[in-house]
Amino acid sequence: MHEIELKLQIPEQKRAAVVKAFETKTTQHIELHARYFDTEDSKLAAQHIAIRIRKEGQIWVQTLKGAGANPLQRYEHETNLGESSEVPDLDLTVYEQEPHALKLLKNALGDDFSSLQLKFETIVQRAYRIVQFNRSKIEICLDRGTVQNTQEQREIYEVEFELKQGEIQDLIQLTQQWVKKYHIWLDVRSKAERGNLLAQGTQVSPATLAAPVHYDKKASNETIAQHLIAAALRHVLPNFAAIADQVAESAHYYQAYLALRQLVSSLQLFQSVIPNQILEQVAQLQHLLQAAHAAYVATSLYPSILLQSELTQVAELTLQPTEQVFKQNHSTLLVLDLLAFSLNTTPPTASEISVKKQFKQYIAQFSADIDMFAQLKNTEKCQTLAHLQTWGDVLALGTRLTSKKQLALYVELQPELSESFDLWVAQQIAFQYLKAPEQQYFVLGWLSNQIPRQQAHLEISLKKLLKKIT
Repeated sequence: MHEIELKLQIPEQKRAAVVKAFETKTTQHIELHARYFDTEDSKLAAQHIAIRIRKEGQIWVQTLKGAGANPLQRYEHETNLGESSEVPDLDLTVYEQEPHALKLLKNALGDDFSSLQLKFETIVQRAYRIVQFNRSKIEICLDRGTVQNTQEQREIYEVEFELKQGEIQDLIQLTQQWVKKYHIWLDVRSKAERGNLLAQGTQVSPATLAAPVHYDKKASNETIAQHLIAAALRHVLPNFAAIADQVAESAHYYQAYLALRQLVSSLQLFQSVIPNQILEQVAQLQHLLQAAHAAYVATSLYPSILLQSELTQVAELTLQPTEQVFKQNHSTLLVLDLLAFSLNTTPPTASEISVKKQFKQYIAQFSADIDMFAQLKNTEKCQTLAHLQTWGDVLALGTRLTSKKQLALYVELQPELSESFDLWVAQQIAFQYLKAPEQQYFVLGWLSNQIPRQQAHLEISLKKLLKKIT
């Protein structure tokens, strides 16, 4: 079976209010003590698989979990091991008659199932109740406790919404109500992931990278848009969580930036089939995109400049607002709206013609921007660079509408576009945060030499590429 749930973190200032929300006659309480197993080198965790034995009241339950088809879904197989005063042994024979579970384990472990060992434990006090919302039954859980091993323990304090029966759209709508009231923020990291990080002595998983998007090229525009948006969300949400939790590395910011850029481009290309309430929030998505890119530039591209000019605080000043942006209500609500659209099963009604027409307009705009680039002022060039990146993304995303020549143009142009745009963002960061004249002289002087050189080189490339499409 598959479980469909949303996990959210609770701001410290809202914890008391959330606890009070669980003080109802229908709320039940249970202690959950779980023991998680993996190989010494964490082969299961590498495949996003978790296996545990958990005491639920007086009953021991063995559970195997694996990745699902979307960010809300997880494969789950449970086995009731009965009551016992002692912790039962892990029983892998129960999966011999479960093809999917057996495939997951074999992909991770091969034929050697004997290498699993206890890696960490979670001890959680759970308050939970099931509510009827529209046509659905949804379980809301408040989990408070710790994840621990023999050396260390870390806090668990989160709320979960699990669809027990009904529609995913109802699950998302109920969650959005809680977001508005308690300012909770979305976190796709599981307790198992947190435990694996503790077992490995680290704070954050590696940045999540983009994965290929698979869809039928004969599908409707709405279906393709759903696939593209779902892929961007799978890419961005783990990186969002690391950034919001203030444990992110520079790669998390960069991958968040790339995923958000794909989202923006997908929304623009398929705007005729995207709900109006999402299109109205594109400006917020652009704000997220700019914040992630600025943080990446400040922490990764030019650290030597910051250090030489004693400006390590610039990176911190850039990061702090970025972390808060990903926790804010409008960000979480927007992501939930995008999830709802990507998982909507209502038959599409939109016309194919509008997207094809818009795609041709994008290519025409792409060509016009290239043609006019040399005549623009520096500030206009910077804006055009951002547009060119979006047009290029559209070329790559609209694969069923893109010729090989058009796609090759984007691939050839992309590295120079990125370098030029990154230099411009670095200049904006320097203008915003550098106050002392000597700091401005060093950093802005260096950038003022780099930007004209790079843009002159880019103009040559743009002229060559323009000849290929005219």
